[in-house]
Amino acid sequence: MAAKLLKTPSARSQVVEKLRGIAVAQARLERLRAQLEEELDAVRRCQDRRIAGLQGRVERLLADLEALCRAERDLILPAGRKTFVTPHGEVGFRKCEPVIRVRDGLGEGDVCRLLRQARLESLLRVREAPDKAALHKALAEGRLSCQQLRRCGLELDEGEERFHCKLREQASEGSPALGGGRR
Repeated sequence: MAAKLLKTPSARSQVVEKLRGIAVAQARLERLRAQLEEELDAVRRCQDRRIAGLQGRVERLLADLEALCRAERDLILPAGRKTFVTPHGEVGFRKCEPVIRVRDGLGEGDVCRLLRQARLESLLRVREAPDKAALHKALAEGRLSCQQLRRCGLELDEGEERFHCKLREQASEGSPALGGGRR
């Protein structure tokens, strides 16, 4: 009986096989996630109707309570009291600080433009932050040293080598189109 030599799979073929296994598992995972989302959507639709009904009821009850408290303020809050406490909660009136809001139909960008047009730039906020791209460039060009960076409260994190694996999206389920070719 002659002994057969078993050929050891190459590192490249092992990588191809492992990527295929990952792609198959990833496809199964995506199917399972899609199924879960479908089931959750069905539950959400059912519960959304119930929630909307209860939210509407709560809003109506709150509006009724506020109307009652405003109409009967002197009876509910006698002698200038600000709060009426019950076993179920409390009601009261407090003076609020004035708040400036962006009007409906306008965005913050619109408001900034209008403030500039009105020559009120001093009322605009300018966010100041380190420009990391410029700092990297200055380091690369030698205009900035790591010591200077540290003195300014910053540090350079060189980072570490990371493993990268990306599956091709056109890989079909069960038989991904992964190649062992060189790059």
